[in-house]
Amino acid sequence: MAYRILYVDDEQDNLFSFKAVFRRNYEVLLAGSGAEALTILEKEMVDLVISDQRMPEMTGVDLFAILKEKYPDTLRIILTGYSDMQAVIDAINKGNIYHYITKPWKAEEMRVILEKALEAYRLRLQNRELERKNIEAQFEILKNQINPHFLFNSMNILSALIRQDKERALQFTNRFSKLYRSMLELRQQQVISLEEEMQFVDNYLYLQKIRFDENLILKIEIDTKDLQAALPPFAIQLLVENAIKHNIVSNKQPLTIAIYVKNEYLIVANTFQPRNNVSDSTGTGLANLKARYKQICPTPILIKHHQEWYEVSLPLIPE
Repeated sequence: MAYRILYVDDEQDNLFSFKAVFRRNYEVLLAGSGAEALTILEKEMVDLVISDQRMPEMTGVDLFAILKEKYPDTLRIILTGYSDMQAVIDAINKGNIYHYITKPWKAEEMRVILEKALEAYRLRLQNRELERKNIEAQFEILKNQINPHFLFNSMNILSALIRQDKERALQFTNRFSKLYRSMLELRQQQVISLEEEMQFVDNYLYLQKIRFDENLILKIEIDTKDLQAALPPFAIQLLVENAIKHNIVSNKQPLTIAIYVKNEYLIVANTFQPRNNVSDSTGTGLANLKARYKQICPTPILIKHHQEWYEVSLPLIPE
């Protein structure tokens, strides 16, 4: 891998000297000012920037303060005179530099510093890639845990319908095939829009209404302006499924489920009328959902348990 280094100095001799010494080892770009360096960085990917401190119009510290905000991953090394230690302190505080070198620099000293800096840079990128792959692997595991759970419960519903109402069982089968096809497509995504999720939930609730009819009361109020926000796929469906699985749904005790947006949260609330036992519950659904959110969003899921209501609030991720 040929690293790309941008050397910034208002003295042309220094620019030519640096390129002459290091052009065989690195791809060297040159800039005669901070403004020129910023122009280059807008067009080129650079691994390391070395800048002189004392330059007209824009000092090295000023340049690095900008780079820290715009290009935080780029390594930064500042060149200063022996007497200019305040510039070094400022560079550390404002520009988050990797190292400083006093002028005039020596080729061998510069070579050693560059090698160490770029090795640290390589390891940082490598660790970041490993972390990314680890997060993706964890997310895949969590998704795979959720999908069999959904399939298992759907088959239970279908099994009950076949015994009770063959016509409804046929309707359920047709809608379920469409629903599961959609699920296979959405599961490849880390987040989806609220609009996509609600289309999925609408299909899922259609299947549940086949089974429970008027014993399941739905109250859904979501403004069009909120539909482009994002959340993990199947998040709402899982909460609705839990509400039905853990609570009594009967003619005497209809279950009400409300879905709405409030203060940048998608809220799923249901009347709290727990069943005496839930034999097929594994207790992993909500835990998995929390883990999925943790991978993609710093805001946690909120859970409130009132005397008559159970409420879960999912942070909506901006478009």
